[in-house]
Amino acid sequence: MTNDPLPPSSRRARYWRRLQARLSPVQKIDSWLFMEVNRLPHPPAVNTFMRVLATVMNRGDGWLVGLLFIAVWNQWQGKLKGRKVFWRVAPALWLTSIVVEHVLKKIFRRPRPYTQLAQAVLVGAQPKHYSFPSGHSASGFAGAWLLSRYYPKWQTAFYGLAVLVAFCRVYLGAHYPIDVIAGAVSGISLAEFFRRLFGLRH
Repeated sequence: MTNDPLPPSSRRARYWRRLQARLSPVQKIDSWLFMEVNRLPHPPAVNTFMRVLATVMNRGDGWLVGLLFIAVWNQWQGKLKGRKVFWRVAPALWLTSIVVEHVLKKIFRRPRPYTQLAQAVLVGAQPKHYSFPSGHSASGFAGAWLLSRYYPKWQTAFYGLAVLVAFCRVYLGAHYPIDVIAGAVSGISLAEFFRRLFGLRH
């Protein structure tokens, strides 16, 4: 029971106005973009697809599974490229994910949108870590960046998948748009740093 005589729609509008008054201009745009994406229709089939996509691409696991299949296929053909690419991509991808999830998130400590926005729709289980930057977006774009170095013909497909992963995190209610943008930038930057670092060692 509530003592507020206003209907739910009016209470939500009042809450949104109060929230907007406390935010900086960048946060206002970020929150507005989040709500525009997060309030899109959520058919059960799309929700399931987005949740499966997020699960498969967590930590960049989807990229590595794909590389394993390529390595096995190349091995069957008598080629070594797939195996070499896997061992050059995997360490950079894993380290990128570790830095984002266990260093950057703990530095910024940004709460998840569903803990701040009453209208946010969260699909699936609550994530355990902080919101900024997005680990899924970081590993998604890190994988696209690294794989494009070795398979340039598939570059468009790699980045298309990375963008879809980033979009799904906002759609599912787990991240603000700025989180996924920062995740993409940090993922590419860290992946290139580790790629060069291991390249120098080799």
